[in-house]
Amino acid sequence: MPPEASSAAPPPRLAFWKEREFWWLLLLVVLAYSVRLTDLTIRGEETRRALVAREMLETGDWVVPRTQGQPLYSRPPLQNWLIAGIATLQGTLDEFSVRFPSLLSIVATVALLYAYSRSFLSPLGALCSGLVFASLGQVIELGRTGETDAMFTLFVAGSLLLWHLGYTRGWNPWLTWALGYGCAALGTLTKGPQAPVYFTAIVGMTLLLNRRVKFALQLPHAGGLALYALVVGAWQIPFMRQAGSSAGGEIYVMDVGHRFLDATWGSFFEHFAQYPVELWACLLPWSVLFVIWTRPGFRATLAGSWPQVGFQLTALAVALPSVWLPPGSRPRYFMSLYPCVALLVGTTLDRLAAASAGTEWRRVWPHFVRGCALVIGGVGVALAGVSLVRPDFWLAQSPSFALAHLAGCGLAAAGLWRWSETPGAVPLRRSVTTIAAFVVACQLGVMTNAHQKTTPDTVEAVRQLKQLLPPGTKLYSMDLAHHMFVHHYGEVHYLPWPKTASEIPADLEYLCLDTRWQVNGHLPLDWEQIFYVPCTKHRVQKWPIGMIIGRRKHADERHDSSGDSFATAHLDDQDD
Repeated sequence: MPPEASSAAPPPRLAFWKEREFWWLLLLVVLAYSVRLTDLTIRGEETRRALVAREMLETGDWVVPRTQGQPLYSRPPLQNWLIAGIATLQGTLDEFSVRFPSLLSIVATVALLYAYSRSFLSPLGALCSGLVFASLGQVIELGRTGETDAMFTLFVAGSLLLWHLGYTRGWNPWLTWALGYGCAALGTLTKGPQAPVYFTAIVGMTLLLNRRVKFALQLPHAGGLALYALVVGAWQIPFMRQAGSSAGGEIYVMDVGHRFLDATWGSFFEHFAQYPVELWACLLPWSVLFVIWTRPGFRATLAGSWPQVGFQLTALAVALPSVWLPPGSRPRYFMSLYPCVALLVGTTLDRLAAASAGTEWRRVWPHFVRGCALVIGGVGVALAGVSLVRPDFWLAQSPSFALAHLAGCGLAAAGLWRWSETPGAVPLRRSVTTIAAFVVACQLGVMTNAHQKTTPDTVEAVRQLKQLLPPGTKLYSMDLAHHMFVHHYGEVHYLPWPKTASEIPADLEYLCLDTRWQVNGHLPLDWEQIFYVPCTKHRVQKWPIGMIIGRRKHADERHDSSGDSFATAHLDDQDD
């Protein structure tokens, strides 16, 4: 049994579900993440996930992910299964069915954080841990989309926190290892082997530091490994039988290879210097509170919680090099460890609530709260000013919304300023809730409105295209079409990029090609561009992404060399 759980009396049972803070937290998160969930059209990689789910429903092949009938070696299909299942239950595949798995994942992660926190924090500290995680900007953004990040975060956090909860509280080792490897297996089926690598490396380092390596050299650990192999193998083996043995590895690495494309020393050192700053910025405003950890008096308060605090620090230290060293990594790649950050911040807030007014390291708190009050008030004034003076600016809001936002910011700033002067749990809970609510409200209100204004209307463009094309048109794509276009258009017939005229079907009259496939060179036929469908998140992008729609020209038509290849297609005004 681990030393943290070696006392004669077993630790008290965690009846966290009986606490009102737990249910208030879940209610707040469900409401926050449900509001305007479907206001934005499906965007980015969401349409790829939706398209795979749709083809599963249409073909009955739930093993090999496909788009346009072609195998897609992007990532394993757990998320696609859930999307397809929800679509089946509600009878349609729409924005809700694509995004609902992410919403459920965020709610489950918050519940997990609260439960784990109650093993060493007060109800207030557990509430704060959940609020901090749910109010991180990237979590709000990705937790309301059909991306895999939210689900992957749940399974990585589940593998680590459930294993450590069982380890420290003396659970049956069979259950402890089964929970850890079971969640790691689900993480593998969501995004890839990063989940088991994180789990084994972090758990291994924890046991090594605690001098409890023998805990891993037991039969229950082998049982956990067997469970992992059973869960992953239940999909992996049929997948490799259908797609081939080489596909078994490709599906895990195809989406991560780009991180190593720019592997020069210059890019490495630039990324090495910038990444910690970018990560710190993504964790604002809560990352500011880590300055308290520099105070010896504060660190002394962590003695009773060191098994849990030390585990979170170990997890962050072990996992950080995986995103800090590859030059192509982004802060979102570290989101699966954000729950560990939230637990450390929650620990900080728990200690602040219990500290007396004269405690030296507590002096940081009033400055933090007043700083947030100034920022919130400043954001309200700046947004109102921009909206009234520069209504064409991408972030500008309607006058009524801008004034309402200003009033809300004013009330929040005034409340924070008042509560900053009073020590205790109640003012701190109000302050944390207000700051979290401001961040969430900005994302759901200001940013959603801005995205609606700046996102090209792909749906409308596809509708116009269908009106332009003759009824019953068989549309061919030169290589794979952009997933956003296929999702909204419907059936598009895949054609490998032809090298000779003999490879072009005789019935090809209308074709489409992704603007990114210009590297494939000329098409061996005469054609002319007749339409363009944007497939981007924003109207203004350095490299426009979309689908060029063309019509084949026959011998009796005047030859126009401008349609011979992608390179001559006119794209200057296509995003207008």
